Amino acid sequence: MRVGIVLNDETREIFAKTISRFFDIYVYRLPDYLPPVLDEGFDFPDELFETDIILSYAFHPDINLELIGRAEDAGVKIVLIAGKFGFLRKRSRKIRVIVEDVCCSTLVKGCEFFEKFGIPEFEVSIDSGRLEDVKVIRSALCGATFFVADKLRGVRIEEAPTKAGYFTQIYPCLASRGLRGGIHKAGMIHKLAIERAIRRAIGEDKPNSEVS
Repeated sequence: MRVGIVLNDETREIFAKTISRFFDIYVYRLPDYLPPVLDEGFDFPDELFETDIILSYAFHPDINLELIGRAEDAGVKIVLIAGKFGFLRKRSRKIRVIVEDVCCSTLVKGCEFFEKFGIPEFEVSIDSGRLEDVKVIRSALCGATFFVADKLRGVRIEEAPTKAGYFTQIYPCLASRGLRGGIHKAGMIHKLAIERAIRRAIGEDKPNSEVS
């Protein structure tokens, strides 16, 4: 599987670095300046559309609209768009368009990419009430899940969920901040993921029970 990534600045290069651990990627960096409204189409490189899935961190509605149109013509299977652009979900009947404000809240069954990235999933082993080992089965695209796993080794199981949420938020997570920001949602998602892993480890839950 080949993954295309559209970036609007260098801050989200961490996504490309994480994803490249598992997949061949093509990264396209947008120009430093784009007008708020594009009067004409945008000239993306053809290589971007020689991919199976495209992740857009453009944060620009016109750029994303153009991206969807080009992806349709090229036969790209999925376009995942970051940001609050919900209206884009219905802009295509040919391909799947996913719009999320938080990169760790998405899961598509049967897609190789989402076996590695999306809603976090851990596998843990427990010894004397502590997390002896924490393995990442599925990570957030930004890599926060690997950071959380490293920090949780040796932590008591009753403290692990709260600390998972905390460690997610001190990682350079790029979700929105503020009282209702996506950073808090990302923390809660990781908290719930480690709770599920602990329940499975002690025999109180079934694997992948979080996926309906």
